[in-house]
Amino acid sequence: MPRVRAQLCVPILAVCAVMSAIGRTPPTEVRSVTIVPGDSGPTIAIASSGPVTPQLQIVESPLRLVIDVPGLMQATVRKRIPFRNEQVTGVRISQNQNDPPVTRIVVDLAGPVRYTWDALANRVNIRLRADDTATAKPPSVPAFSAGVQPVAVPYSEGSGGTLVEAGSRVASGASITAKEETAILRLTRGGEVKVCPGTTVSVSTSQTGKDLLLGMSTGAMETHYRLEESSDSVLTPDFRIVLPGPGEFDFAISADNHGNTCVGSMPGTTSSVVVAELLGSGTYEIKPREEILFRQGRLDTVEHPQGPCGCPARRELVLSAAATSGPVVPEENAGTKFQMTGSTDQQPRGDTPATTPVSNSGPSEAPGPQTKSGDIQVQLEAPLVFSGRELAEARKHPVPAAPTHEASALPLTSRQADPLPNVVVLPPAAPKPKSKGFFRRIFGSIFG
Repeated sequence: MPRVRAQLCVPILAVCAVMSAIGRTPPTEVRSVTIVPGDSGPTIAIASSGPVTPQLQIVESPLRLVIDVPGLMQATVRKRIPFRNEQVTGVRISQNQNDPPVTRIVVDLAGPVRYTWDALANRVNIRLRADDTATAKPPSVPAFSAGVQPVAVPYSEGSGGTLVEAGSRVASGASITAKEETAILRLTRGGEVKVCPGTTVSVSTSQTGKDLLLGMSTGAMETHYRLEESSDSVLTPDFRIVLPGPGEFDFAISADNHGNTCVGSMPGTTSSVVVAELLGSGTYEIKPREEILFRQGRLDTVEHPQGPCGCPARRELVLSAAATSGPVVPEENAGTKFQMTGSTDQQPRGDTPATTPVSNSGPSEAPGPQTKSGDIQVQLEAPLVFSGRELAEARKHPVPAAPTHEASALPLTSRQADPLPNVVVLPPAAPKPKSKGFFRRIFGSIFG
């Protein structure tokens, strides 16, 4: 009888294990964690395989926001997200526990923040805002001040390649337009921003003055500066391009009317930038030495651009000269003699003119001097053309040096100067006797 009871218990235990396995649901998976920058603060977007309810808490020393999400973290989720702005200094992701699985997201904060969260289907959005009440200062007594500090000083490139001051200082909220030449904004914190020809760029800063916001509709621009503990952004009609410090940022950015946006890294770049959709949640990281072209404002259409993304190369001025050749007079029709305009030489009377006068002067020039009939007047205008061929040939056969050494060895002799000729002074000539006139001879014979 006991043997029968043992045989009955084994099938019952197997059935219980199968029923237990069927009733257990698979754990929720955390598929992606992204950060979308915004005007008032970033948004942390968490996508999972099912609906989840996060647990949030602020932890001091150091200040950070800890987010616990029920679910198993997938292997494709990045452990760190390269993001930095006025409120956030870093984001870390790890698997806090395995049974039950809990994914922990730690957001390192630069100052006090306020947060809200909402869930829609399998997506959770956690929005961070700076807590202005915690950093508010009591009102102070008005005093004399130097006014609003400028963000940048506009410069433009001159024709000689130098930088020439182009206008007044640019404060937050202003814009600068480059017409035919590239304009340069020299930032007061260091570095510069190049505004390519035909582009208008707006300039804004955060309340602390550390973060810079550049806006561009269409055109191209370049960033050439270094960031330490700040984060800049460039807004285009379709994307927000975040430059999180620290690092050297030499990037070229362009956008056209069709939504094609080009972001390229230039030599000297040491950090990556994050491209985020304004109307979506997609992000794309562009690393140093990369150039990416996004077609029609979409991140899923990634390709390499055909040319550079930034300002066009500077065109060097080339001076060209051209001369129009005048009519050619054949040698057999040239006659016996040419006479240039203004010359005093004239052709002999016996010669017969063989050609008509040749002149390259236009109808507005004054007529030349009148010449006698039968003279030939030819006015020639020939361009002066320099050719280096003869100079190159001459350099192939160098002229021998002057024989100074041989001349110094020759004997020196002194020669007596020729005596001056004797000077003979002739006496003045004797005056000739005057001859008597006809009437003098007559009166002399009568009264003599």
